[in-house]
Amino acid sequence: MNVLILDAHREGDARIERHTKYLADRGLNIYRVHYNYKSDSAKPGAFSRYGEKGFRINISILQGKFRTLYFLGYCLRRKILKDCLEALEALGFDPAQPSVIHVHDPQLLPLAGMLVKDGLQNSRVVYDRHEVYEVWKQYLGISTPAFYEGLGKNVISGAVAVSEHHIDMVQRLFPESCVVAVPNYPISSDYDDEVINRKIDPANPEAPINAVYVGSLNNMADRDVALLLNIADAAIRSYDNVNFFVGGTSLDEDSKEKIDALAGKHNGRFRFFGRVPREKTVELTEKAHIGFLLIRPDVRYWVRTSPNKIYEYLMCGTVPIVRADVDHADLLKSCSLIFDRSDGDEAVVSAVLDLLGDPGRLKDLMTAARELGVTFTWESVACRYIGLYRSLLYPGAAPGPSARGIPLDTYGCEI
Repeated sequence: MNVLILDAHREGDARIERHTKYLADRGLNIYRVHYNYKSDSAKPGAFSRYGEKGFRINISILQGKFRTLYFLGYCLRRKILKDCLEALEALGFDPAQPSVIHVHDPQLLPLAGMLVKDGLQNSRVVYDRHEVYEVWKQYLGISTPAFYEGLGKNVISGAVAVSEHHIDMVQRLFPESCVVAVPNYPISSDYDDEVINRKIDPANPEAPINAVYVGSLNNMADRDVALLLNIADAAIRSYDNVNFFVGGTSLDEDSKEKIDALAGKHNGRFRFFGRVPREKTVELTEKAHIGFLLIRPDVRYWVRTSPNKIYEYLMCGTVPIVRADVDHADLLKSCSLIFDRSDGDEAVVSAVLDLLGDPGRLKDLMTAARELGVTFTWESVACRYIGLYRSLLYPGAAPGPSARGIPLDTYGCEI
């Protein structure tokens, strides 16, 4: 089976990397065309990380928001099709073979339509919907991603939601599509059990306590960077054994000034890494005792999500500190600090300080987080991709047999 992955996410996006690796490991022929307009350091041309045949097309015209606007226009022009076909030819892609075109960004849905019309008639389009775009308003109150979804909806045969909670909504948006949910769970083999277990059971109750956050740092968007930094300052001032490690991108100027001030004030106990490679993120999270996902309560984009970092925290025995609307909040209450939109900043700061001052409770929550985390694995849900592909390319066919004789469910996943 051929799968062509189209994406314009930042290089190293966790969901796309997991998706690509999973399919390649199972012997599918994976081709990936990556449109890069966010990084000036990523090299154009052929690449491969997991055995896929990849090709990166860099959009380097203009800078900042002007480059983004150029890219949005480029996605509607025939030039994007020409560039894509040239990339596929360089990769040896056979357009006559039945294929799945798997789109990870709504801006590339028009391209998928062009491909199906102009050369890949034996293909089916699957759209992987990462966000709830209809409430993500941008220019002049318009949701740009939703605009591209409207242009491409008629070509979509299958859609993937990141939460079971989103299935009905996605089905209404794309009524002719087969819809499945593939949540953002981590690959269990990416983590070092020995490092995690050693952290959870420290011999010394006065051992360092590490806090971590790696992600968007744009306080002007939806992340509550101001609250994160207030917690960091209060925790480091209150406890001599607490360290904070922060990394990420989209840093607004106000947050940058506060981060620089904290780094200078706390003499190495607050460290800012900037953009963090995936491997370093895993290393920091494995050694962390608490981790954060804080959404500003006043933002319009307060929606149910399936955040990568929550499940990574659980897998690593790292206690999630959450103010957001997340999947499985009822389960997370047993091993996390969960706050609602109505909870004020002072209540969040106070609760975190109380937890850091109670090593016994912290250890209990870390243990419970680890126990819950091993139930949320990418391996348990990623098989739905292949089940969806089979149903689109080979209608009426039952899920393929398991190589180990294990029965499969309707998604093609092991029961």
